[in-house]
Amino acid sequence: MFSFVVDIERSSMKLNAAVNIFSCLVMLVSLTAGKHEHEEQPFVGEQMAEELSSLKPEEIKAKLAILIRVIDVNEDGFTDASELQAHIKRMQKRYIDNDINNSWNNFDKSMTDDGKLSFKDYTESLYGQPSSQDELSDEYKELLERDKHRWNKADIDEDGKLSKEEYGCFLHPESCPMMADVIVEETMKDIDKNGDGFVDLDEYITDMYRAEDYPEQKEEPEWVKSERQMFRDHRDKDKDGKMDREELKEWLMPTNFDHAEAESRHLIHIADDDNDGKLSVEEILYHYETFVGSQVTDYGEQLQKHDPAEL
Repeated sequence: MFSFVVDIERSSMKLNAAVNIFSCLVMLVSLTAGKHEHEEQPFVGEQMAEELSSLKPEEIKAKLAILIRVIDVNEDGFTDASELQAHIKRMQKRYIDNDINNSWNNFDKSMTDDGKLSFKDYTESLYGQPSSQDELSDEYKELLERDKHRWNKADIDEDGKLSKEEYGCFLHPESCPMMADVIVEETMKDIDKNGDGFVDLDEYITDMYRAEDYPEQKEEPEWVKSERQMFRDHRDKDKDGKMDREELKEWLMPTNFDHAEAESRHLIHIADDDNDGKLSVEEILYHYETFVGSQVTDYGEQLQKHDPAEL
């Protein structure tokens, strides 16, 4: 039988990447309300964590100090919120641009020689080609349908193919406003386990925390309790006990909310020990683990470069 196990896992990661990014960033809003016990824990992938573990703290700090000089645009010896925000935006754009370029260049050149990629070439390149429709699992069919729906939304000129720019919206819908509805639809399908077209409190919490995964914990962590209250007070705007599509959209893509600004405020909130509203080099280096786990260093990626100042 034709196996799609590995490719399905790859596709699942890709399809959920945008949603996970939004979920992680949106949670920064609640974190700025007060310091929680887990705030200092860096968010670094396992591979990156392993690579960074080979460096001594002094080496990490030395690389971070080089990067700080780049962020400090006005060269006053401090890093303020606007400088952090601008740098985070550069990191966000660089990550997306690099990911799009790498993904596009991975396709056989014959597939994109006219500057466009067909859905057939995309699926065969990613999943392989089954010998018959009978060998397609239900999970694969669902992923294929989901891919196709997102593909059609990104296909601005409706020619059935995607240019590199359109493919960028397909791969990273969070970077394209026209893809907002797709993000809402995919998130609703992922979280709405009972299929009623809404996200209730239990579904909302289960998406980020399941008690059975932490049998050693006798009660919910404080941040989970905070999220329950956040759902009641802010997510469920009409107080009917659930989120509809519009409420879900406001959670994922808050009106007049800037993720880079939120993270810059969050980092200053953590590291501004003298409460002067800006960060000294010493404060950043003292809290270096937090910055290694932030978008400021691209979750540590920037510190792996020979020259961390190279953007």
